[in-house]
Amino acid sequence: MRRGFLQSSSGVAAVEFAILAFPFFLIIFAILETSLVFLGELTLNRSVDRMARMVRTGEVALSKLDATAFRSKLCDDVGFLMDCSKLQIDLKTYASYADFPQAHPLQSGVLNTADFGYTAGAPSTIMALRVYYEWPVYTDMMHRFLSDLKDGNHLIASVAGFETEPFE
Repeated sequence: MRRGFLQSSSGVAAVEFAILAFPFFLIIFAILETSLVFLGELTLNRSVDRMARMVRTGEVALSKLDATAFRSKLCDDVGFLMDCSKLQIDLKTYASYADFPQAHPLQSGVLNTADFGYTAGAPSTIMALRVYYEWPVYTDMMHRFLSDLKDGNHLIASVAGFETEPFE
């Protein structure tokens, strides 16, 4: 009976699957989670570049877009992937490029938006458009690698610095 059990191969596939299933699905979920975060970053960067161009060319100032309309235009680009209410937008003028904020506005793992503002810009001024989004991390194992916020989310940031054109 022992010899028959050791020579039988009628359950090998099930045993091998049971051994390899967990690492396999772990890798699949890690790839999917990382891909979604990367897609979110690319989408936000593209949208910020488009909006920065609108500010740089004077389209925002000349059409007198307020902060709500500006957010709405940005949301038109990212709305299919991101919750627009979670976008944190900071559009300001600066005296020089050296005055740009150099670090993420994180304090103890929380995004600090207290000094965020909105300025449509004027001709030939130095400006920065900073947009932040708290991307939810869904798989537990990826929290260790992707989470940089206190609540377990991943902070996606996109920044564009520029000088506006001398529009009239």
